[in-house]
This record gives sequence, structure tokens and C-alpha cells, in this order.
Amino acid sequence: MSQDTAGVTIGDLLERAVGRFGDREAYVDGERRLTFRELSAEVDRYGRALMALGIAPGDRISLWMGNRLEWVCLYLATARIGAVLVPVNTGLTVDEAAYVVGQSDSAVLIAGGRIRDRDLGVDALVVLADDRVSAHTVIVVGDDCPAGAMPLEELLARAGETPEADLVARLSTVDADDVVLMLYTSGTTGFPKGAMHSHKVIRNMCDAADRMRLASDDTLVLYLPLFHVFGAAAVLSFLYAGGSIVLVRTYDVAHTLELVERERATVMYGVATMYYDQLQHPTFPTRDLSRVRLCLVPGTGDLIRLVSEKIGPAINVYGMTETTSITTLAGIEDPFERRGDTVGYPLPGFEVKIVGADGATVPVGDSGELVVRGHPVMLGYYKKQEATAAVLDDDGWFRTGDLAALTEDGYVRYGGRIKDMYKIGGENVDPIEVESALMRHPAVAMAAVVGVPDARLEEIGVAYVQLLPGATAQPEELREFVRGHLARFKAPRHVRIVEGFPMTASGKIQRYVLRKLFLEAQA
Repeated sequence: MSQDTAGVTIGDLLERAVGRFGDREAYVDGERRLTFRELSAEVDRYGRALMALGIAPGDRISLWMGNRLEWVCLYLATARIGAVLVPVNTGLTVDEAAYVVGQSDSAVLIAGGRIRDRDLGVDALVVLADDRVSAHTVIVVGDDCPAGAMPLEELLARAGETPEADLVARLSTVDADDVVLMLYTSGTTGFPKGAMHSHKVIRNMCDAADRMRLASDDTLVLYLPLFHVFGAAAVLSFLYAGGSIVLVRTYDVAHTLELVERERATVMYGVATMYYDQLQHPTFPTRDLSRVRLCLVPGTGDLIRLVSEKIGPAINVYGMTETTSITTLAGIEDPFERRGDTVGYPLPGFEVKIVGADGATVPVGDSGELVVRGHPVMLGYYKKQEATAAVLDDDGWFRTGDLAALTEDGYVRYGGRIKDMYKIGGENVDPIEVESALMRHPAVAMAAVVGVPDARLEEIGVAYVQLLPGATAQPEELREFVRGHLARFKAPRHVRIVEGFPMTASGKIQRYVLRKLFLEAQA
């Protein structure tokens, strides 16, 4: 089914989908079902409305909401009219969201829906009032629009202000090299960075679809968040392949299993935590998942084997926000030692190599840092030239900060992260950011945070804290303090109060020693 996608924009991809799959079902969101033709009409309506609002090519639109059809329409409409989408993690605090919206220079913030006990529409107005934010409008999706914000319905009512000819003219100006996505990821500085991607993300996501053999009779129940690069990639992969996506607004294990069975899903995407939760759920043995032909599982060989046995054929995958989600991917026809014990081989358009500390390529089979190059690699971090230069050289090679080795036949064996950043349930956490939050507590003198392995969440955070002389604080008090400043998933699972830290001769904390001490204590 491979198609030539060189030079294709996201708008072009949508038009192709209408031509090839017109009246096939594209999306399911609760009771609402849209064909590709209906989806395209909605996207054009959203695009004309955004143009009426004054959105110009290159303007950035921050989107802060859970999985729902409006998210998809806004994503595709933003791309169609040459603007840039800035997905905002729904787990961020108001302060963290304000940083993203402000640092990205977004002109508009679109939010809405309830996430657990939060109303993102209300929170969005607080974000708008932040001094760092230059956005002039908050648009709220959903029934409860707070005073001071514009309801989405009011925005869409303005679509008629933009003549069809103006929309067509705008579409003709969009180029595949234009920035279309700005995806924020944590970094070693402790501040999120906006990785800029052009419409060329299409090539990566379509190549991934080809390797997974996605087709128009495939159905995916999408409970991965759309704001995550993994979820956003699914939108384009299924647009290319003509399959159907069933959106899950709030992740709930029992509900997702019910939908996979009811919608006769053939493909499953998820992070390790989700698969563990599904396999251990009491209703799992009663569910008919026999239609599932492929599970995409970024995880260990043991998990790949378990999912393959209990659900359906599973393949491993490796990727990063900076490399357009999927960098390496096993083939469904590969033997298990390739599907489970490696993270596959590079997708077309990627070059990979393993380098040592001196930057020289190491022999096949030896471990070193995984370095990648190709059209799926980000253009750079928005307004962060030094951070970009630190990871992306003049020849286009991106330093992943991950330990890996190559097999003789070109598959990648993943060995963990060289950097201190760790991953909780698929979400990156920067220890420096957590340490900074801990050190805002009046009793804390110093903090060091490390990630340690966890069977369900992949990793969890452990904080070692030194208190000020004469000060007192309990571990749970410190955990709650972090939750008040950062997204809840970033709060360390364990807090250890210590008198001091193991240090290097140059005065740096030896994090690997702290990690070792914790693991030995748990043994």
C-alpha cells in the first residue's frame, strides 16, 4: 500500500484519504461517528473559523484537552491553514502549562473538558492571565464555558466569514518544509523544550504504517493521549492507511477493554503500564480480543512475550519526541528474538549509529550512545539554540542520550538512558525539575532524584533529601509538596531523608550510587 509522501503536507494527506476512503468510518467519539469525507468537511469548517479569528500562517495554537474529536479536527485544521499546533500535556499544572503556552508564543489557547477533578477550561483562564503568556484568546470546548472565554461553537459560527476561495488560497501556500508541530519535552535544564517538526512527519508515520501493515480494515482504540507524540502519530498513520480510530476521552482499564472488544479492534497501542494494567484487570479473561492482530509495545522482552501470548502478536518500538515518535520498529513477521529482544530496525529515512564518549563509531555489538539522522529528526528546539546545538550537530546527527548496540543485521538493542531523565508510564520526567520543586520547600537544603526500575510503570522516581539544620519534614509531606507544584506523575514514589550525599571530587552528586543504594535496600 506504500504511497509516495515526499513533499506531501498534512492537508494533502487528508485530501488523499477522502479520495481513497471517502465514506469509510474514520473516527468514533462516544456516540458520534465520522467518515473521512465528513471529517474533511469538519476540518475545513474549523480552518475557516480559525482564519476568521485572525490565525495567520506560522501562528501557534496551544491545545489543552483530552482525547476527543475536536482535538483531531483542530490538529488537522491548524495544519491545513499553515499554523503550528502546540499540544499541552493535560497532566501539567497551571504554572507548567503557562510556561509552555508562553514560551511557544501561542496566539490562542484552546482548552476544555474535565480531567479527573480539574476543569481545563477554568484553568485556561488562569493561564491566560499569566505574565509569561501573550495569547489573547481562550476558546473552551465543552458545555461549561466560563465567563471570559469563547465557546468553541461561537468560533465555529464564524466559519462563514471566510470565503471558500480564501481557504483554498491559504492551502496553496502551505509547504512540506513548514513547521506544523511543536512538541514539548523535558530536558536536562529542568525546563521543557519545544521540538519543532515540519509536515515531513508524514513520511515517518506513513513508513511506520507500512511496516505495521496498517490497512483500511484496521481499527485502533486510542487511549494514548493525543498530546503525546505516540498518540498524535496515530492520527496521521491511520489517515494514510484508511483505518478507523476510536477515541477514549479518559483512560480507564475496564472501559478500554470493553471498547477493544465491542469495536472489534485489530490494533492496540500502549505504553508498558497500560498493558500491565489490562492483563491484570479482573475482566480481562472475559473479553474477546481475538480480532487483535498487532500490539505496539515499547517495553521489555518479557512484556512483549506476555502480550503476544495473552492478546496478540506484539512488536517492540523505539522513538522520541525529537525523532517523530517512531525511530526503530520491528516487523510483525520477525521472529520473537527480533520483536522482543530488540527495538527493531530503523524506518526508511533514518540513519543510525552507535558512538563512544569520543564520538567515534563503535564496533557492531558494542554499546554506546544511539545517534540518529534523517528527515524525521526535529528541526530544533524553539528559541533554544544552545540546547539544540548540544544534541543536533551541523551534519544533522541527533544525540539521543540513550545506550544501545547494533546487531549484525542492523537491529537495535536498547540499553537504557545515559541521561538522568527517566520515564514513568510513558511520560518523561526530568529529575532536575523535581529537585527544583523539592528545594522550594522551606525545610529542604538539597535534593537529588533518580529513576529506578518498576514492573508496572517502567520506572519510578526516588528522592534523596537533605534538610536544613534544625528543620523537620516527613516524606509524605514532601511528596505532597511536589504534587502542588508539578504534575502528579512527577512526584517521587519514595522520599529518603539523608544527612548528606555521595559526591565526586568535583563536588557533583553521584546519582548512580544513590540508585544502587535504593536497589540494594529493596533486594
